[in-house]
Amino acid sequence: MIIHMETVSSTMDIARSLIPQNPEDGTAVYADYQEKGRGRVEGRRWVCPKGESLLATFLFKTGSIAFPLPAFPLYAGYVTAQCLKKLYGIECQVKWPNDVLVNGAKIAGIYCECIDSYISCGIGINLMQTEFGSSYRRNATSVKMVTGLMPDREELLKKMIENFILNLKNFSWIKDFQNILYKINGKITVLEGLADSGTAVTGILSGIGQYGQMLVRLPDGTVKEIFTGELQVE
Repeated sequence: MIIHMETVSSTMDIARSLIPQNPEDGTAVYADYQEKGRGRVEGRRWVCPKGESLLATFLFKTGSIAFPLPAFPLYAGYVTAQCLKKLYGIECQVKWPNDVLVNGAKIAGIYCECIDSYISCGIGINLMQTEFGSSYRRNATSVKMVTGLMPDREELLKKMIENFILNLKNFSWIKDFQNILYKINGKITVLEGLADSGTAVTGILSGIGQYGQMLVRLPDGTVKEIFTGELQVE
């Protein structure tokens, strides 16, 4: 089921209201404009002009997912990257834990919540913007800026649903995911804990664990698992 609305407070709010109806996996709500779109970190909002992004929330039953639920935001990043490549030829990387980048610039963001027996996965993908205002915290880009194309939101939405469903029942995607992980095998600094006030950890990003945790090889050779935090971007 796909629900389209012109203006909403947040697509996640609308999706949440559907859960008592026991919606099928891949049910999606998308809108032209969100008044209160939110991100993973409290106080950060997803802001964009009307109709220029895919602003959508997808619902999946937790019982349908064959891999650890904490890895789902990375799975959502993987699906987003695969769809942007298949439809538009864009090579993306996923920045742990929830951003999709093109040449270091953000093209999509992801925010997931567990609600009752569902995962609610909100995704915002920049499609038709040609510039970004000063409210953006970092470099951003869009499908149009990268390719010159005018993407069709519903075509992309349907491709996203199709690809989400494809690997819900297995964990084989994690191997391919390592190939598009931003800064893999490179030196990184990550703020462990709260995104804006965590403890800085520096080392080599060696991969991702089964629960979606970042594996960082420290200077002494040990590997530290980081479950929450934010990867710093140079």
